[in-house]
Amino acid sequence: MLQFSNPDYLWALLALPLLVVLFILFHWKGKKLLRQLVAEKLISQLAPDASSTKRSLKQALLLLSLAFLILAAANPQVGTRLEEIKREGIDLFVALDVSLSMKAEDIKPSRLEKAKRDVSALLKKLSGDRVGLIVFAGDAFVQFPLTVDYAAADLFISAVDVESVPTPGTMIGLAVERAMKSFSTDLPTQKAIIVVTDGENTEGDVLGAVEEAKKSGVRVYTVGMGTAEGGPIPIYDANGQRVDFKRDRTGSVVVTRLDESMLQEIALSTGGKYRRATSAGNEIDEIFNELASLEKTEFGVKQVAGFESRYQFPLAAAIVLLILENVLSERKGRFILRVKKLLPAFGVFAAILAFVSQASAQTVRSHVNDGNKSFGKRNYTDAEVAYKKALEKDPKSREAQFNLGDAYYKQERFDEAGRQFNTSAIAMGSDVDRAQTYYNLGNSLFRASKIKESIEAYKQSLRLNPNDDDARYNLELARKRSQDQQQQQNQQKNQEKNQDKQEKQEQSQQQNQQQNQQEQQQQNQSQEAKQDKTQQQQAQKMNQMPKQQAERILEALRNNEKEVQKNLRKREGVRVKVEKDW
Repeated sequence: MLQFSNPDYLWALLALPLLVVLFILFHWKGKKLLRQLVAEKLISQLAPDASSTKRSLKQALLLLSLAFLILAAANPQVGTRLEEIKREGIDLFVALDVSLSMKAEDIKPSRLEKAKRDVSALLKKLSGDRVGLIVFAGDAFVQFPLTVDYAAADLFISAVDVESVPTPGTMIGLAVERAMKSFSTDLPTQKAIIVVTDGENTEGDVLGAVEEAKKSGVRVYTVGMGTAEGGPIPIYDANGQRVDFKRDRTGSVVVTRLDESMLQEIALSTGGKYRRATSAGNEIDEIFNELASLEKTEFGVKQVAGFESRYQFPLAAAIVLLILENVLSERKGRFILRVKKLLPAFGVFAAILAFVSQASAQTVRSHVNDGNKSFGKRNYTDAEVAYKKALEKDPKSREAQFNLGDAYYKQERFDEAGRQFNTSAIAMGSDVDRAQTYYNLGNSLFRASKIKESIEAYKQSLRLNPNDDDARYNLELARKRSQDQQQQQNQQKNQEKNQDKQEKQEQSQQQNQQQNQQEQQQQNQSQEAKQDKTQQQQAQKMNQMPKQQAERILEALRNNEKEVQKNLRKREGVRVKVEKDW
């Protein structure tokens, strides 16, 4: 990423076309004066060695050098990497109602436009908090997830409209549920939701979703958009002209009103606050003040950082061009003579390149020194940044590679430290340095609970430096830890086997008991069946139903069945219709 520390200086580049015009005018004016003093035929004789091409070339070199000087003064800077920046904040989701009722103009310019302005103003006040946006109507969607890129978030908000969610209606509960599912679980941050709506909930289980938020400790703040008197919902054509108002099924104009009772209940049940929006105020500011009092959590985000000045390159180019312009004459000459005149310029250019190279080497050294100073002060995060800057300058810097691994280790980022030491071991020149790197690699792997890998690293260190007592001691410690782990694993396996045996024995006993119970039940059932059969035979003999009575009962059952089928056919013709689609 390229930026300029003094971008205002770049406006001076606009003067270059004006200088080109001035050079052309001076050249034309000089020729005109010369023709007034000397005849056209005598000009070539009086100045036979003059070269108009060289004159134009010298002027071009002068303009180019001036352009590079302006660029050097603007100080171009290059962002060398993405690095993790520590921030403190909360996780916040804004749930914005984009249903058709938000187009009502009882709040100027409209409910939706006022809500978008308030949310944009909130973004400008945030610092360190991660914010996301959910748009909802009859459905809910994540417009953008949690981010600290407030500029990009503001662009998304400006594009929100009632067409953002195609499903009509208003489902506040679904918006809260979507926010709960979209919160990041990587850090135990304080979480909050701001619901911006007119409160006319048409569908969904609002209280159930709010109860889940309450159980999770998420505070829900609500902002009511609209007035108690309400207003109609305008309908616009493709040219932005109002053609009508929203009408219901009977043809009457719909009047949408703010429903404060629902929003107040949502906020109070979760420990949040409710605010009613006004045309002139910004009620989200009041909610922001309450959010600022919540406990902040430290987390890291990736940002382009480490901008370094690169003014040396345009400055060197400007100096070389000025030297060439000064050496180059306006007379026609031989090739060797021109080369001889250019030799000093090439020497100066080589000296500048050597200076830039030496400056780069000094920059690597200075970055390593800065990292060592921060490391000595136990400021390991700054040390990491400094070592990474050195590696950006010289990826083969052995000292920067090794020290970066140490910085990771001190921050207890053992996996990253292990990878860094593994890379550093390959680059080391001497066996002693390589042995020390493998020793640190073993320590990182040991702390990362990768015991077998750490044993191999300690062995490699001792192969390169057999006199390292620390490596030998740590190797024995790692072996003992490995044996202890193996014993624990064996004990767990034995316990699992014993548990399996006990479970199998218990299952077999239960099965035997069940079989005995089933056999007993079968015997009892067979005896009961015999008794029932005997009783039925006796009842049939005593109570035989006459034939005419049986036919009457059957006829009544047929009539009842026809009535039931008729009622079912009536019910099939019923269709549920949603009354409110705004």
